[in-house]
Amino acid sequence: MRNRICIISLLGIMICCTIVSCSKNEEEQQIKNDLIKRTTSPLVVGEQIYFAYAAASMDGMLKTMRVEASIAGGEGTGYEPYTWRTGNNGVDVSTEVASSCSTSGVLSEATLKSNVQSTTLRYYYTIPETLRGKEVSFVFSAVSTTGHETSMRTPSYKVSVLDMKKNITMVSTDDGARYFSIEDMKAYTLTEVEAGNLSGKIDFIYAYAPKKSIGENQYDYKHAFFSPAATTYYPDGFSIPNSWTKNSTLMDKKLYVWDGQLKNDPNNGIYVDDLDMQEQTFNNSVDYVLDIRTEGSVFMQTASKKYVAYIYINKVTDSSQTAEVGIKRYTY
Repeated sequence: MRNRICIISLLGIMICCTIVSCSKNEEEQQIKNDLIKRTTSPLVVGEQIYFAYAAASMDGMLKTMRVEASIAGGEGTGYEPYTWRTGNNGVDVSTEVASSCSTSGVLSEATLKSNVQSTTLRYYYTIPETLRGKEVSFVFSAVSTTGHETSMRTPSYKVSVLDMKKNITMVSTDDGARYFSIEDMKAYTLTEVEAGNLSGKIDFIYAYAPKKSIGENQYDYKHAFFSPAATTYYPDGFSIPNSWTKNSTLMDKKLYVWDGQLKNDPNNGIYVDDLDMQEQTFNNSVDYVLDIRTEGSVFMQTASKKYVAYIYINKVTDSSQTAEVGIKRYTY
């Protein structure tokens, strides 16, 4: 009797498993989905992770597409209501396919229009401060008008500890924003430094001069960064108040180290990340760099050794005596 009960129980389990398997296979056949993570750069707080999520119903129309994040994103997190295609002229063309898109907490949802059988939507996740140095993951799902559902779970993605700021303009004039604080990631004017008693925060100064005189000789100077302590390398006629703190910031000039994020070029697959900052050394570095150029870069270490910074030079302009830069900063 026990053997018979065991056999009947086993048959029951096998039949149930077969039914579940068939149901799952049928579900997969009736609605399909796919996912691409478009963002390839380091995941930095304040920036967005961009996904393209596709779904198609085989026996009806799409009803909703959802994303559930492991941690709620910042402002700007959610689906776009558009699908995109590239026209014959090479220009991207959008078509609105969602009647509404919403985000509440960890859940983002797009409600599709009644005639959408298949589509691809863009989803953007704004990385919050709470994720600095931590991991985030997502579950994407779609539901059809016939009640079938499909989903995909992403791996966990590690968020960088770096801070980043783009498009900072520095001006080499008496009243220009040329005094840079790595701690604040900001360029100040002389008036701002004096009014705020900020000289202790100034790590380097920007200047432009075609030449510099040393004795009776003149040498190329051009666009330069120099520490307040590097008085020998000030441009001719430049000085700072004697009362200022004169920090000495170590600098390592690079000619061919780019960064796609600071360059604002999503097609540039070269990036400076946490490991680059950790491995950067300053054993033979000085506290100034001369003749900096467009698309060049400089690694810096503050006098306190609290920060290592990577400064990318987007553009330098002789006529306006300006430099447009971006910064990534690692904090020890």
